[in-house]
Amino acid sequence: MKTLVKNGTIVTSTNEFAADILIEDEKISMIASHIDVEADTVIDAAGKYVLPGGVDNHSHFEALNTDGVTTNAGYDTTWVALKGGTTTIVDFCTNEPGMDMMESLEYRLNVRSKGKLAPDMAIHAVCTDFRGEETLDEIPKLVEAGVPTMKLFLAYKPTPLYMDDYKYLRFLERASQVGMTMMVHAENPDVLDYERNKMAEAGCLDPKYHYMTRPPYGEAEAVARSIKFADAMDCPLCIVHVSCIEAAEVIQEARAKGSLVIGETCPHYLVLDKHKMDDPDFDQAARWVCSPPLRDEEDREYLWKCLNHDWLSIVGSDNSSIPLYQKHWGEGDFRKIPNGCPGAGDRLNALWTYGVEKGKITRQKLVDVYATLPAKLNGIFPQKGTIDIGTDGDLVIFDPEYRGTVTVESNPTGVEYNVYEGCE
Repeated sequence: MKTLVKNGTIVTSTNEFAADILIEDEKISMIASHIDVEADTVIDAAGKYVLPGGVDNHSHFEALNTDGVTTNAGYDTTWVALKGGTTTIVDFCTNEPGMDMMESLEYRLNVRSKGKLAPDMAIHAVCTDFRGEETLDEIPKLVEAGVPTMKLFLAYKPTPLYMDDYKYLRFLERASQVGMTMMVHAENPDVLDYERNKMAEAGCLDPKYHYMTRPPYGEAEAVARSIKFADAMDCPLCIVHVSCIEAAEVIQEARAKGSLVIGETCPHYLVLDKHKMDDPDFDQAARWVCSPPLRDEEDREYLWKCLNHDWLSIVGSDNSSIPLYQKHWGEGDFRKIPNGCPGAGDRLNALWTYGVEKGKITRQKLVDVYATLPAKLNGIFPQKGTIDIGTDGDLVIFDPEYRGTVTVESNPTGVEYNVYEGCE
């Protein structure tokens, strides 16, 4: 099976040039200024950019709630990622009820997602059932199985997701021994409890109090602590979904001092405003409840600057397609609204429209943060994340002249709404 892509402009994280691409049996076999061969499919990419397929570092499909109930839209909705230029998702694998991490990995790959996936999938491990040495001994087994990353939650006390400092240090120490990169959701849980409960006790229960009670200082403190602990254990670290200036500054300073840390942000923190949650209609306001919360314009501008200077290195969608009926579980108490926004299909459009078109990042930087560096972090580069001889033929043909407005019909998410609705 041969596919020939002609007349396009190839964009990688380091280069840009006009060339044809020949794909044979799903691998790129030739890149040249002019390729003239018989092919089963010929695609004319004149006037278009040819990008490597996106690698989404942060997706939650068919995620389990702490009570074991499926929350997010399932793997049968992963086709929305393909519509948005993502050809590989890196999904989070929490413990299945009664299973350890290795058993949960096998179940997710061979049962839960079997026959449902549209894009390719890699995995981050997530521990939600800590059993001491028994759990720590799984870390080298996960790396051997092709899972070089694990996520821990410093927030969500006292759910099974929460990791106290003692457990966190033990994970870092063991991960360091086998070269695993630790990923953390960094918010101080005691700050959250203090702020959220104080507001609730005052009768302030609408969705807007979600952003008012997850302050930047709580995120920045947890980021600083997580980096110091990782430095002490000599463990590579990725801080996920960085949302604010204060947290980004901590990462910037740590990288300047030589810490083995990278930061990830998300399109909703680059594009959307926290005042979306001010809407008096609960059905509207609850859609934008995610953690950390949406922030202010100055935070958005600083995050773009951080991407441009490699103070932040990756943009993942943090796709959490939570149906509206589940969002309504928190009607009357913002603390009970399930956290998360859909967005797997909107990452590339957001980065192009609000980054490249506005001169905040280059086309090469876009490719780096949406495909190349995520592939490297997850051990799937150069098979994924670039365009070269021998790499997978995962390509996006992108029309820079297209203009449109986001609707849930044109940009589906797997649930009833799109948080980017109305954006150019």
